[in-house]
Amino acid sequence: MPATQVDLSFGSGQENEDGLKLKLTFDEDTKTVYGEYNCPVKFQGSPENVHPGILAVMLDEIMSRINEAMNFDTTTGELTIRYLQPARVNESLYLRGWFVKKNRRIVENRAEIENEIGKIVARSKGKYIEKEEE
Repeated sequence: MPATQVDLSFGSGQENEDGLKLKLTFDEDTKTVYGEYNCPVKFQGSPENVHPGILAVMLDEIMSRINEAMNFDTTTGELTIRYLQPARVNESLYLRGWFVKKNRRIVENRAEIENEIGKIVARSKGKYIEKEEE
């Protein structure tokens, strides 16, 4: 990223005051991403629960981070999300994702979010389209 460009990504941009500011770590050996997040009440949907759209952003960010770490310049093509139970605001959520495969210009990844007691609250499959060189 050029020095003059500011990272304002809603999901992981550390300079976006209104964003999630996710901090995700990539493990090169296992090609996985992991992190922890405590979602503030300002992102709630129904009372005391994280809005499902925020969970979708988190899942997409996890899988996009995998692509970035593996030097794939991609854009989101398709997300399939299964919401298994509500995620609570102000409780720790554990984020993880893993690389599945790459075919031509399509990268496939998986991600899931787990709550404090080890229950998966949401899982996703993502297909990312590699950008064409200009």
